Amino acid sequence: MICESQKAVVDFLSTPENFGGVPIQQIDTHLSHVFLVGRRVYKIKRAIRYDFVDFSTIELRKKSCENEVSVNRRTAPEMYLGVVPIYCSEDKMGWDAKGEIVEWAVEMVRFDADQQFDALLARRALDGSTIARLADKIAKFHLGADMVSLSRAGGGVGATIDQIATSLRENDIGPARERDVARWTNIAFSEFEHSAKFLEARRRHGWVRHCHGDLHLANICMFRGKPTPFDAIEFNDDLSNIDILYDLSFALMDLIYHDRSDLANMLLNRYLGATRDYSGVRLLRLFQSMRAGVRAMVLSLPSQPDESKWLADRYFDLALEYLIGENVPRLIAIGGFSGTGKSTLARGVALHFNGRCGAVILRSDVVRKRLSGRAPEDRLRDENYSDDDARVVYRQLLKDAGRLLRAGQPVIVDATFLNPEFRRAAADVAEKAHVPFDGLWLSASHDVLIDRISGRLNDASDATVRVLKRQLENTVEPENWHAIDAGGSCRDTLDETQRVFEW
Repeated sequence: MICESQKAVVDFLSTPENFGGVPIQQIDTHLSHVFLVGRRVYKIKRAIRYDFVDFSTIELRKKSCENEVSVNRRTAPEMYLGVVPIYCSEDKMGWDAKGEIVEWAVEMVRFDADQQFDALLARRALDGSTIARLADKIAKFHLGADMVSLSRAGGGVGATIDQIATSLRENDIGPARERDVARWTNIAFSEFEHSAKFLEARRRHGWVRHCHGDLHLANICMFRGKPTPFDAIEFNDDLSNIDILYDLSFALMDLIYHDRSDLANMLLNRYLGATRDYSGVRLLRLFQSMRAGVRAMVLSLPSQPDESKWLADRYFDLALEYLIGENVPRLIAIGGFSGTGKSTLARGVALHFNGRCGAVILRSDVVRKRLSGRAPEDRLRDENYSDDDARVVYRQLLKDAGRLLRAGQPVIVDATFLNPEFRRAAADVAEKAHVPFDGLWLSASHDVLIDRISGRLNDASDATVRVLKRQLENTVEPENWHAIDAGGSCRDTLDETQRVFEW
């Protein structure tokens, strides 16, 4: 519902003469009017009221502007400058303190729209390195965010499903797809009821926090050389006091919607490596479906342009697909000497499992760094690679693998597995979880391995040629694992692996 006219304010903010003749670009969303003015951005809340937001009075809009600056300074402190009043005196508007305040605006530093992640993705300029940095940023933000102990039961998941379903039925998408909306609603509530106790336990244990709330690709940009989430939800605590994996799921879903499951898999695995929230992944299918449903809901609002309606249909198709598909848990161990391409193969194999998002990858090199309190790309000293340290790393790897398998997820463990003890332990984890186990042993000539190790840059592995030679001297290769010739290209190795699984 539009509650009052803001035409005079919009006219003032869209007139170049009021800004020294600087050209102005206006962007209208269902909640805001945004004005790009030189190196600044001014954003006012639309005087509207929906069932999930109320900006009907200037007092409410001022409070929302103040909240917006506060919540976004958590992830984008240099972007959000503050809240400024707009005055009106004798029918003339301005920034000077004359007359009465007729509106409030958020003032921001303008960034290059071509650096938004949706724009980067569209021109195929979004790469794995940038996704890794984004995952680190989100993980750090989530781990430091305020816990919300008094939030709605189960983190409000049931209430959110009800809101999505109600809005879909009432908006333009409802009449045309009544049966599909009913089907999504029934399955989503069934999934929620099945997970209700687990959701409530996550809330009690602090996984429901004050999050971003709207973490899709268009709300992330490269700002001053860093991945920067912005435009967090400030107007409704129920939409931002949520499970951290529900927050992450928006970015995951958006990547998958744009056919970049490879980047979604990288984002998920890097994030989980930092948070170790492995038990929670049992919720990802529902969470991502809800996020796709939210996009369909918003794009089908009556205030949206007609061209948004077909996008709403596509997002709703994805929401249904998430709930209809099934996860098939299994454990795949990829072993071999350093330089055989285990991590590259793991990323390729991962996309063949678990629908759109791929299998979860546990990499020994990453676990070792995280246990030492270091980033994956940081180098460790030789003393961090003792036999005792190896046992700690493998114990952690296989413990996390077990948690994932119990959560119904396919898992890939990427490690050398030079010690037969660790190979047996991996098989035991699968047996205890009653899931299939496959061991893949990669091999290549010594010259190929040396060339690959010598050419590594910015990788989690610290293996050197000296380490490789020590491995070759002391390792007995397994007889009961699938032997994979990894001496050729990455494609060749993946093709040979494909024959093992009969894809």
